[in-house]
Amino acid sequence: MKVKVEKLLDFLQTDGMAFSIPLFQRPYSWDSWQCEVLWNDIERTALTDTPHFFGAVFYRRERDDVGGVTLSLIDGQQRTLTSLLLLAALRDHLKERGLSDDTDKPDRFAEHLHIDGGAKVHPAPRDRVGFAIALDGAAGSEQPCNALSNKAFFMGRMAEPGFDACAFLRGLGGFQIVAVELEDGDDAQSIFESFNSKGVPLVAADMVRNYLLLAEDPEEQERLYLDYWEPIQGLFGDDPGSLRLNNALRAWTVIRCKTPKAKSDAECFGDFKRYLLDEYDGSKEDLMQELLSFCTVWAENYRYHAVKKYRSSDWAKIGRKTLVSGRPRAAASREAREFYAKHYGVEIGEDEL
Repeated sequence: MKVKVEKLLDFLQTDGMAFSIPLFQRPYSWDSWQCEVLWNDIERTALTDTPHFFGAVFYRRERDDVGGVTLSLIDGQQRTLTSLLLLAALRDHLKERGLSDDTDKPDRFAEHLHIDGGAKVHPAPRDRVGFAIALDGAAGSEQPCNALSNKAFFMGRMAEPGFDACAFLRGLGGFQIVAVELEDGDDAQSIFESFNSKGVPLVAADMVRNYLLLAEDPEEQERLYLDYWEPIQGLFGDDPGSLRLNNALRAWTVIRCKTPKAKSDAECFGDFKRYLLDEYDGSKEDLMQELLSFCTVWAENYRYHAVKKYRSSDWAKIGRKTLVSGRPRAAASREAREFYAKHYGVEIGEDEL
């Protein structure tokens, strides 16, 4: 097994070889929200001029039907294929506008997208037509597929006013991957399972917690954890898989970030991270205090599924207030007062909450 860190763009033109997708792999499945995250990461990398880690790609060199060598993607096909669609969109964007200066040439991505007159990738059968159209400009198809819709998404973003192709390419150039080449003696299945199937997958609560605490020094990590995160978790009692806490975090992102409700833990964390990086300019202290306040209200109403009640509580600490945050706070119920007394040893008056 050979492991090295390299730029994504360099990997995509490795030795002039095509990529092939083993039949055991799932079909290409990235959707628009994953493309949105990728787009934002590229723009952010261009602004900060710092490297961005794009994950690991596992591959094996294999002989194809005509005696050539392809790079068979054992893991990382979704990111690799989406990157090719992104480059195809950028190629077409530049061609449409006749851009051919020293930085951006219409044929700049020929070695990334084509090989021997064909597409650089040999995807699974159900994806072949879509990628042939997207990468090679083959005859069109009325059949909808993720490859074409994702390329259309990128083309649409590039057509927006203010798009800077040079800056965007600079951001993409900052993407790095860990390229893992499996050799003849390596057990591909065991390696794949080790990297993808061991342990319990991270849920939204895990990813949010890690993101908020990981960059802090040990002393500050402990303080923030004890002052805020531990009480947040304690609000939901016995909560296997952090189901209730995850629901609270998704509700918070809907209100605070003004986004549709996330459909998965990864999408929820994507909304949360995007808000912190692109909009929020306050302290982690204020952010975690707001999360504690919001989760307190959510936990009190969770069992009744009367989730609209949280709108009448002035939980907002940071940035803009909620639409109803100016309303008088409702008096604490007897049940709420007993809850606080039992879990936190705090006595709350009937007119407090």
